[in-house]
Amino acid sequence: MATTPPKLTFHVAVSATPAKIPHLLRVLQNADMPIFESTVLDQMALEQSSDTNRFDEARILAEQQLGLIEAAKEGLRITHCAEVILVKRSSVQYDLLHYLFYTTWRPEEPAKHARSWFYRTICDTLWNMQQATLDLDTRDTLTQQLTSQALEDFQSIPGFSGEKISIGRQTMAGALEWLRHLKPQVLEGEKVEEFCRRQACSAELFLLALSRSYQLGGSEVGMDLLLSPQRRYDICRLCLLEPLQFDRMLDWVLPIFPQFVSQGTRSGSYGRFVRLNHLVQVEDLL
Repeated sequence: MATTPPKLTFHVAVSATPAKIPHLLRVLQNADMPIFESTVLDQMALEQSSDTNRFDEARILAEQQLGLIEAAKEGLRITHCAEVILVKRSSVQYDLLHYLFYTTWRPEEPAKHARSWFYRTICDTLWNMQQATLDLDTRDTLTQQLTSQALEDFQSIPGFSGEKISIGRQTMAGALEWLRHLKPQVLEGEKVEEFCRRQACSAELFLLALSRSYQLGGSEVGMDLLLSPQRRYDICRLCLLEPLQFDRMLDWVLPIFPQFVSQGTRSGSYGRFVRLNHLVQVEDLL
């Protein structure tokens, strides 16, 4: 019996703007009656918003990609991760949504969450470029590059066919809409936007990126971690941060989250060390 090829969806709808997600979560959180159907939540969010565009694409992203909405016997409900996001100020909310979208895709399960792969890849590509003028020619070039990279990264999936990859201008526009909401900004300009690494990010995002670096590197929690150049670059790439600002950000984060991270006990010519007390998730930041 033939295996059905996996359906890889890279498209990020422009209407799935991150600005809609906190609104959706609040509508669900404050609903007077249980909501059992996603379409009902979509309609309620639309009726309670000045946004005239549908909420279904944003809700699908929040539910299926980001893990912010879950189904239970008593109806749809927001997750603990969503509760944390809702109590943060808007700039931190967008940084946390960026983190979730960026990290959802995992190479050990390549057929899942292809939208997250696309978002992460466009973020990494722009960060590596340092600065970029995002005119139509550049966007088309980036689209071609990401299509080629998708063909390479997903070719090992059984039944995968490159003919089914659909990455176009609208997919690129949807991903850029997410970047457009980050504060401090990474995109500036009106008619033609410029990408530039930012000089700061939220303390929450920096801490999460540091914890993720610990986890991916297989480092033991509670032990000193050397902040090597590669580790610094990996953290800054996720945060879309200028590497020259790394130490300033770390010095800012250490006194804010002493329960999670501290200055390492070691020092020397190799560089700075830090010590993480335990791996940090969004749920820990309440």
